[in-house]
Amino acid sequence: MKFSVDWLGDHVTLADVGGAEGARKLLDRAGLPVESVEETGGSAVFDVEITPNRPDAMSHRGLAREIAAMAAIPSSGAATPRELPSEGPPAGELASVEIRVPRLCRRFGARVIRGAHSVPSGDRVRSRIAAIGGKPIDAAVDATNYVLWDSGQPLHAFDLDRLAGGRIIVRKAKRGEKLVTLDGVERVLEPTDVVVADAERAVSLAGIMGGLDTAVTAKTTNVLLEAAWWDPVSIRRTSRRLGMHTDASHRFERGADPEAIPGALDHAASLLLDAAGGTLAPGWIDARGIAWPRRRVVLTLERLRLLAGDPRLDLDFAAGALGRLGFVVTKRSAKRLTAEVPSWRPDVAIEEDLVEEALRLWGYDRIPSRLPATAGAGGFLEPRRVIEEKLTDEAVAAGLHETFSYPFVDRETDEGSFAAWLVGTRTAPTPLSVSNPVDASRRHLRSTLLPGLLDSVSRNFRHGAPEVELFEVGRAFGAQGDPSRPETFESRRFAFALGGEIRPHWSVSTPSRTADFFDAKGLFERLLEPWFEPGELLWKPFADHAFVSGAAALCETSAGELVGVVGVIGETEREKRRLPEGVCAAEIVVEAIPVGRRPARFRPYSAFPPVVADLSFSHPRTLTWDAIDRFVAGLGLASLESTRLLDRYEGPGVAEGSVKTTIRLTFRSPERTLEQDAVNRERDRLAQALREKFGVVI
Repeated sequence: MKFSVDWLGDHVTLADVGGAEGARKLLDRAGLPVESVEETGGSAVFDVEITPNRPDAMSHRGLAREIAAMAAIPSSGAATPRELPSEGPPAGELASVEIRVPRLCRRFGARVIRGAHSVPSGDRVRSRIAAIGGKPIDAAVDATNYVLWDSGQPLHAFDLDRLAGGRIIVRKAKRGEKLVTLDGVERVLEPTDVVVADAERAVSLAGIMGGLDTAVTAKTTNVLLEAAWWDPVSIRRTSRRLGMHTDASHRFERGADPEAIPGALDHAASLLLDAAGGTLAPGWIDARGIAWPRRRVVLTLERLRLLAGDPRLDLDFAAGALGRLGFVVTKRSAKRLTAEVPSWRPDVAIEEDLVEEALRLWGYDRIPSRLPATAGAGGFLEPRRVIEEKLTDEAVAAGLHETFSYPFVDRETDEGSFAAWLVGTRTAPTPLSVSNPVDASRRHLRSTLLPGLLDSVSRNFRHGAPEVELFEVGRAFGAQGDPSRPETFESRRFAFALGGEIRPHWSVSTPSRTADFFDAKGLFERLLEPWFEPGELLWKPFADHAFVSGAAALCETSAGELVGVVGVIGETEREKRRLPEGVCAAEIVVEAIPVGRRPARFRPYSAFPPVVADLSFSHPRTLTWDAIDRFVAGLGLASLESTRLLDRYEGPGVAEGSVKTTIRLTFRSPERTLEQDAVNRERDRLAQALREKFGVVI
């Protein structure tokens, strides 16, 4: 908000604080930082950042009060108008006010001026309004705007002759009732709205904007000046529903000062009489709704020092500081005081508020900087977070880089069928949508990390990266249970993607190659190795158009719980995301990983040499390597150390639909050197078992 330094001088002697620069520094210390200073019309103008809880500071008088309190000098308060002469019938005979919603309008004041002329306001008023970015209009409107910025109390000027019966009725609007506001827009009202009406119809939207039918014009001679207190919640609800935000509503939504009404009316009447002439009707109308209670808050010495963290603070200083800010100390003892809160401070309600007020004047920079005492070692990582950090460390050690994706997606466009692999999980998620999305094109919460991760991969390739290896740790979202009342949940996920060249060591003559399914599957198993015993993870083929047919697999535990998916991205998704061929991606459900890591076991190395034996056999393509590997491991071959896939061949000499597989068996004994004949017997036993179990052809 903008404030004129010259105008501030009406309420505080700026020379006592070092002029404009001194005032700026004091406002910064008071928690009302001056963001910029500019020269307008020969006077400095402050642009002050005012938090929503400080409506009292949204005026020149309020800022001057803060400056005076910080500098411990007196403030002149409101500009006191001269004694205004009045004549003719009293205001109560020319107009009447009836409040039908006493909780929503606790006070409504009015003064009447007769015989005024529609003329421009004085040069001083016009220049000050223009200096803070306002637009001078005429004497009546300028008087209300000037007082608003001077004291913080919004006012409105009615053409008294256009108020039916000279009556003011404060009531709730009727459903469908219409009102054309000063901006020329017809508003359709609801029963939750509060209006100022005359004997026939609504003439003003209470606390927000006046009506066009009763606005002062060039023909206006009799003016009714109105100032009121409106319920903040009611004003906020109506303002937001109608999309209206005015200087008046901005203040009423945050809490106005009901005690400021008489002075604001007198000040506005004085300005209007000076500029437009006319006579003031004796007296003023002061209609009351529900009375506002006097708020009293207790402050104890113990609480003051505890929250401040400074034993030098005492109640003597607190009482003086509160007094400079307008609080009245009504009771006082050695260890506590009671302060009456001024009517212009709706934000002060509890003891901590009083501590904050005292600390503002004490100076936050004087509070010693030290950590609070703690009874134990701070910090705690939940078990699943420990797993995520371990996965992250392993991925970084493998050469991957971390990325972050936006959690909102367009499910049909972005996610495609990537979430299809989740069918069959323990939670079987139902998609979630957001009713008020930040971006209307992305109103769904993601159920998988893969789309966002692959978009990052695509951006890297489009910027010329020859190889991309990324991972992401994040949350996916869904719902479960009764479709009519689903229970929402978050699922922890870890995803990674590989693509582009995989370069061997510089000393290796083998040319570079692109990443493939087995690289991704191997990294998947490497990441999970700390938590699962060998053979505990099972793989089974997975078919979906998001992945290349025959190049995708689901990983499950031996208990049947889904752990994740690995696959080569299919052509449809590659083209949509502008990915090169061969990009692989994987996603892991972190909740499927056991919290406790498996214990490390050391197996002594054998000092004796290994003996290898190769075995080749043909079998249907439907027989997976995982099934063969598990069968070999479960057969119990004597001294078998490892089994490795050596070669797979399809082509001439092999029946259609079949593949010839060659495996290498490595045998080693920790006690002696094995004989080739003994190894051959174990190999032959395996061959016979494969024939009987799977019908392979040796």
